[in-house]
Amino acid sequence: MSNLTKFFTEGLKNTILLRNNSGFSHKGSWIQANPNTVLDRWYLGDFCSAEYTISSEYDSRNRELVKCLITAGIDNADLQVFSRSATKQDLIGIEAIVNNSFVEVYVFPKKDILKDTKVIFTAQYFESQNPLVS
Repeated sequence: MSNLTKFFTEGLKNTILLRNNSGFSHKGSWIQANPNTVLDRWYLGDFCSAEYTISSEYDSRNRELVKCLITAGIDNADLQVFSRSATKQDLIGIEAIVNNSFVEVYVFPKKDILKDTKVIFTAQYFESQNPLVS
């Protein structure tokens, strides 16, 4: 196993510092973005918001990266796409739906022809500070 201290050390303000200008890379397991595909699901008692980076590929010429924020309460969820970069066209749409307990994040193809677009994501979750009250 690799010695992780080669890559990480303690940073300022209780952060983790990546040594030697290193970073993270991400690869699969991917899911296919078909209509009503659940990308992620989280319990409102655990988290109140999340930041997503979503990478999608239809083929080697059609690729896209989307960054979005989701904030949720018991009654509703707000999703804001704040950055999008695509090689040819937008590939996916994103939606957040809340029921009294969970947030579900859905991805879907922007066009029927783009069904089966491959999608991976990373998320940064922010824990709820208050208990759930209906």
